[in-house]
Order: sequence, then C-alpha cells, then structure tokens
Amino acid sequence: MKRPFLTASLAAGLCLCAHAGPMAPTTLFADARHGVLTLHTLAQDGTPIGSASAVAIAAGRFVTLCGPLDGSDSVRLANADGTIVSATIAARDSERNLCLLSAPDARARALTLAPANPAPRVGARVFAVSNALGFGVGLTEGVISGVGRGDRGELLQFSAPVSPGSEGGALVDDEGRLLGIIDYRQREGQNVNLAAPAAWIAQIEPRNDADGARQALRDRAPRLARAGDGAELGRLADDWTRLHPDDADGWLWRALASDQQGDFTASEQAWRRAAELAPDMPLVALGLADVLLRQQRFDEARAAAETHIAANPEYAPAWVMLGQAQHGLGAAAAAESAYRKAISLDPWQTRAHQGLIGLASQRGDPAAAIEGWSNLVRLDPSQPQLRWGLVEALLLAQQGARAHAVLARLPAELAESADGLFWRGATAALLGRPQAATELFHASLALGPSEPARAWTALGKAYYVLERFPDAIAALREAVRIAPDDADHRYWLAVALKSGGHVGEAVEIDRELVAEHPDDANVWRQLGYALVTAGTTPEGTAALERSLALDPVQPRVWNALMMLYRHAGRDADVVRAHTHLRGLDATMAERAYLATIRPHEARPR
Repeated sequence: MKRPFLTASLAAGLCLCAHAGPMAPTTLFADARHGVLTLHTLAQDGTPIGSASAVAIAAGRFVTLCGPLDGSDSVRLANADGTIVSATIAARDSERNLCLLSAPDARARALTLAPANPAPRVGARVFAVSNALGFGVGLTEGVISGVGRGDRGELLQFSAPVSPGSEGGALVDDEGRLLGIIDYRQREGQNVNLAAPAAWIAQIEPRNDADGARQALRDRAPRLARAGDGAELGRLADDWTRLHPDDADGWLWRALASDQQGDFTASEQAWRRAAELAPDMPLVALGLADVLLRQQRFDEARAAAETHIAANPEYAPAWVMLGQAQHGLGAAAAAESAYRKAISLDPWQTRAHQGLIGLASQRGDPAAAIEGWSNLVRLDPSQPQLRWGLVEALLLAQQGARAHAVLARLPAELAESADGLFWRGATAALLGRPQAATELFHASLALGPSEPARAWTALGKAYYVLERFPDAIAALREAVRIAPDDADHRYWLAVALKSGGHVGEAVEIDRELVAEHPDDANVWRQLGYALVTAGTTPEGTAALERSLALDPVQPRVWNALMMLYRHAGRDADVVRAHTHLRGLDATMAERAYLATIRPHEARPR
C-alpha cells in the first residue's frame, strides 16, 4: 500500500514549527529562495513551452499548478545554482489545479508549512516568492486582502504583485512559512491575486485524478493547439464532449478548434455551451466575447464584456475585450479608456498595450506608438518580437539613430538571428547605407526570417536605391512569388520594372493595383509615372491628377504636372499647379517656376 503522502512529507521536513517571529524581507528571501525553483516545460523535440514556479515541500517533492504542465512532454526544474534536473508528475488534483512533482535530483530546502488554524488575518503581511516573467526567483510584498470563495473552494486573496511565471510559486507569511500556492491565472486585478491554501497540499494524493483517459485528453489538446492542427483538435474535442458532455473544458477545446479552422459560428456555439456549464469561468466569458469580435459583431462583444465587468470589475482581460469592441465600433476615446483601465489593473495585458499602439497609429501619433512598444519591451524583454515592434515603430517615425541604438544593445544571439539581421538591414537602409543593407538582408534570408517576402522586398528596395535594377527586379519577383496577394510587394516590383526598362509590365501591374485599390493615391501616382514613361502622356496626366485628388500633399507630383501641363500648352493649369506647390515646398516651387513659367514670361511678344 502506498504510504500516505502527508506522513512522508512530515518525515522529510514539512513541519508545523513553533512561532519564530517576523523576519526582515532580505532574511526571509535568503531562506525561502532555496525552497522555490524555476519550472520549465518542454515539447517532445526540446522546444521550450513555458516557465512557472514550483515549491519544495519535502526531499525531492514539489508542488505546482497543473495548468502549466498540461500538454508538455517533459518538465525541468532549475536549482538555485542554475543546474537543470528532470521532474515527473507524481499526483494530480485536477479540480484544484494542484500537481505534485517528483524530482529526486533537485536541491531545495522544504518550506515550513504555516498552521491552518487560525487562518491568516486580512491585512497580515505576506510575500510572493516566484519566478516572475522568467527572470528567476524573486520577492514581492503585500498583504492578505481576503478569503475568496472560488469554484474550487476557499482561496487566499493577496496584494503582493505577481506576473506570468509566478504560477506555482510560494505565498509565505512574515516568518517565511508557506501559506499557499500562487495561482496567477485566477487573478481578477493587479492588486487582488489568489493562492490555493497550503492545507490542500496534503490532499493532492488522496484526490489524485484517477480518470487517466480524461487526463490524456488534457495533455494532448494543448499539443494539438500549439501545432495548429485544428482538424485533429476538433476530433479530440468531439470525443471529449461525447464522453464527458458536462465538462466545460471539452467545449472550450471544441471552441478553440473551430477558431483554428476559421469556423466562428461553431466556435460561438461551443463557447455558449461552455458558458452554460461554467458560467463563472472567466476564460469562457472572454472566449465568447473574442469570437464575437472575430465576427466583427462589435455591439454584442461590447455587451458581453460589459456584463462580465459588471460582475468582475477588476478582471483586466474583460477590460481589454471592451477596448477591442469599442475600437471596432470606432469609439477611439472609449477604447483608449478601457485599454488604460486594463493596464492599470494588470500591466502585463499585452493586447491592451497593442490596442493603444493601434490607436496611436490610426491618429498618426508615432511618439505614442513608440511609447507603447517601449512599455511592452520593458515588461517582457525576453520576447524578440516586441523588440522588433519597437524598431519598426522607430523606423516608421524616421528615427533611424534610435532604432540603431536599440539594435546595438541586443544580445549576440538576437542580433545575429534572421530577424535581427533583417531589422539591422532596415535600419541601415533608413540611415542611407543601402550597400550595407543589402548585405544584411542577404544574411537574413540565408537564415530564414519570419517574414521572407518582406525581406525580399526590402532587399529589392535597397538594390533600387543603388540603381541595380535587374537585382532589384529579381528580389521583388521572389517576394511576389512567395506572397502574390500582397499589394506592397507588387507595388514595388512595378516601380523597379518601370525604372529598369520594363515599362509595359509595370503599367500592367499598376493597372491591376488601381482596380483593386481605387482610393489609394500611391498606386494612381505610380500608374501615372509609368504611363508617362511609356509615352501615354494624356492618360498618365489624368492618373497623376487622380492621385492628387485623393492626396493633395504630394509636392513631387505637382512638380511633375507643371512640366506635363507646360508641354501640353495648358498655361492656366501650370499656374494652378505652381500655386499648390508653393504652399507645400517653396524651394521646389521656385525651381519649377524658373523651369516652366519664367521662360515664357520673358519671351518677346
């Protein structure tokens, strides 16, 4: 017979010790640090999936949350000295989301268990010891703010800040004794965080989930979702809901499978069924709002988000959904207010930051967009795509020197990565170094950037600046081959073709673009230039005029029209175009005046 886990734990060091008195935070951390390890989950090929925390409760025994483990193929713990050891799941209390790990080679000191009675008082000082944001085990301070009744029982509410990676960490009192296991996913606000009571630890083995078949579903579903296999995930979810029709998790995976397959109607139906089974589960409410957003049913999404906020006003993801709904409805001020509320509750709500960035871009505010990306990088510098977003925002704002400074601070593995080389090339191009840019783009393409078509177009544009038109055309043709429906790649191919002597093909592409995008001033401008180059001057002039009707702030086009009007003998139009140009670029207007108007004024009558 298996020896009860609590008895084994007491023998190994988990104990109810005599009152020792409050400790200074530095002393407390030095002691508790050895009882909390960083947890890493990996896929079968060794690819990292995520990181969390695990608390030592006996020799070779740890407790953490089950959620981060689902779908992983292996689990690793990092000792305080950085060495990595393997861990296995010894028992699983799925209902309470607590898992027991076995890691015989781990070096950790079991934390002392706080007495269950009396329960911690509201206002009592507590500390969160966890692997926040994957930066290693750290310490934050707060107080017990209440005992909340959750769907799994009594949960401890506390105010010590936690963040992704904190899940599975230790909530300790001011004597360093273990009060609870941090459950980051259950947070309802930045200052109202939750932990499973430490008393539940002894119940993990007795409550061990004996339903191995259902656990196999739990493990396989995240793997399929991660691989993007919506069809197979759908088949798994169908089996799940058939065998366990009252399990909300099965319907949740059914909804996500439908999302991956683009069937938003089926996804909505599954979310609604999950909501019937688990009306208090925040993830379900947000999933329903999200699928409404995907269908651009913004009014309904707003109503769903507002309903959830009314019941859970400090749940940050609901405010994000409200912001996205308002954003979709064109209510920019209301969207910004909702996004900022979400961030005030939880600074790690990346979709709220991205929403603010989107609003900034819409109103032409590059400074706010740069600030948004900078905030995201500060929150999670481990995510390369956030750094690339910041660099792109700086380049769009023509701040090449700042973009270069950001890239210069990259660690070598990022700077020499395919995407790092691409953004270094883009920055070199903006700084007027096209030759260096071509070399960096080639190096990026050799390694396989995340957006190869974009890299080929960037290479083609750099060759264009160097007037190496055959090379530019070849690079841009490759971009169009990879992404034939992307108008930007075709646009730049047409530009290079025109300058490289292939005017007929350029005109053909430009005609296609204006048919697809009749309200885009840029494509009308390029069609006009190509037609004029091909000798079809009247039609080219009309195309340039159409471009200016859509966007009159184009001094070079007004300058070109002055020349065309002069050759056509349209004197009044020359003067009209000059008047417009003078309001945009006085220097260019003076040169155009001397070339097109002054000679005719000085001609003897």
